[in-house]
Amino acid sequence: MSYIEAVELVGIAAFAICGAMPAIDKGADVFGVLFLAVVTALGGGVIRDMMLGYLPPRMFTSYTYIVVALITSFIVFLDAYKRRESYEHHKAKLDSIANVFDALGLAVFTVSGVNMSIDQCGMDKPLLLILLGMTTGVGGGMLRDVLTNTMPAVLRKRIYAIASMSGALLYYVMLRLEINEVFSALAAMGLIFALRILATVYKWNLPKVKL
Repeated sequence: MSYIEAVELVGIAAFAICGAMPAIDKGADVFGVLFLAVVTALGGGVIRDMMLGYLPPRMFTSYTYIVVALITSFIVFLDAYKRRESYEHHKAKLDSIANVFDALGLAVFTVSGVNMSIDQCGMDKPLLLILLGMTTGVGGGMLRDVLTNTMPAVLRKRIYAIASMSGALLYYVMLRLEINEVFSALAAMGLIFALRILATVYKWNLPKVKL
């Protein structure tokens, strides 16, 4: 297993949690929770693979990804079910935990998306690589939000897509400079994670019209 495959599994688990918790909040049953978790964890990669012409998408050829997402989300569901009487009382704390996992998933999948795109397209199309990295990072969450009738986080949440694109750009530049690939990936993921957490703590937002 390569380092990128290892961190992808971490990202899948993180995004599965971010898919399961909103599903529980929306009152979904166990199937709905598992389904939304899988969509959140793997949706961005499916969109990227389809855009690259990589068919069928890896989600349907490597069952490890689906199994990790299902197991993780089922654990979240069981925990929420056992604690259902006190679940609402800990909502703020749970939202904070979900935000950390969301930042982690965004960081991992952005770098993974750039990496996969380089394998398919080479290094000569930086804009494409950066956009595909961002798509991998935000795509699953967008599908989740659409399915739960929520404005996608990427269109409203504090420094979300910008954090993803910043990390993708850093990763590309460091690879261009022939800096160690693992170090480059960790630096890019660290930047994305830090930007998301700092944006949440200090409430950084892009300008918007308040009506």
